Amino acid sequence: MLDYLSLKDQARRNRRDTVLVLAAIASLMSLAGWLLAGGLGVVAALAGTALALAISPGNSVALLRTLYRARPLPFQAAPGLWRIHMELCRRAELETVPPLLIIPSASVIALSTGWGRHCAIALSEGALGRFSPEEIAAILAHEIAHIRAGDLKLLRLADTAGHLTHALAAATLILLAVLLPDMLAGEAAPNLPAIVLLALSPIGCDLLRLRLSRTREFAADSEAARLCGSPLGLISALGRLERRHGSFAPTGWWQLIRTHPSTSERIARLQDLAPPLPHAPQRLVFGPGLRYAPTPSAQARYAWAAHPRRRHMW
Repeated sequence: MLDYLSLKDQARRNRRDTVLVLAAIASLMSLAGWLLAGGLGVVAALAGTALALAISPGNSVALLRTLYRARPLPFQAAPGLWRIHMELCRRAELETVPPLLIIPSASVIALSTGWGRHCAIALSEGALGRFSPEEIAAILAHEIAHIRAGDLKLLRLADTAGHLTHALAAATLILLAVLLPDMLAGEAAPNLPAIVLLALSPIGCDLLRLRLSRTREFAADSEAARLCGSPLGLISALGRLERRHGSFAPTGWWQLIRTHPSTSERIARLQDLAPPLPHAPQRLVFGPGLRYAPTPSAQARYAWAAHPRRRHMW
């Protein structure tokens, strides 16, 4: 079951936070550009950010192969998993179905890369062998939610703005250092508030980028619950991870330097979506071909068991 009122409330909150954080990042970047070169610096900074967004993310499958030795997972190897994947993509209204890849690692890894038609999703052997079908579907839905929202594009936008802010601030501080003798001689008056703002703007931009990453994780969790028709699968997967690896829940200022929210925060928000409503959402149906059965030569080839299972509803 899914509480659609809470879901809409969380969606509004995540959209608001995303817009505010991006606006703050753009403001800090523009400030650094203005302090260096006035209006021309602002235009140059904005143009550089737009150019970075215009660059295609490239071949996501090749990237995953290079970084993680990932291999494509054909439909015939895991038909049940692929059917769930395609159903989730249909619900998310993606223009294309991202290819699935498998990473030869016992660690729990699930990630997505790219956007639009240049996207892919990879799961590790450890994740596919450790989680239940319901949990795997929820993990897939979370990654599909990132692709649907264009989160990698948003994060690239924030990263580009952050790098430009660092570069503009460094260039301005170097220029101030060159002018320091004139300032000491009294021929130029330094603007101390502007210098302080300039020195702090890269730090502020970095903290805002981390805040954006945490906000998009919350948004992907909520969207995954909507796609699956229930938050219980993702709650179960997060709980399993926390029990296995533990969860460091920092307090105070330490929370500002995390890329992901704490597991307890994510579970708490998902639990807000759990109360049932009179109209039950459509649930996913799991068939055979979802269980991962590694062979002795798993790093060379991948075997998926398609043993008949009792069909059940989530």
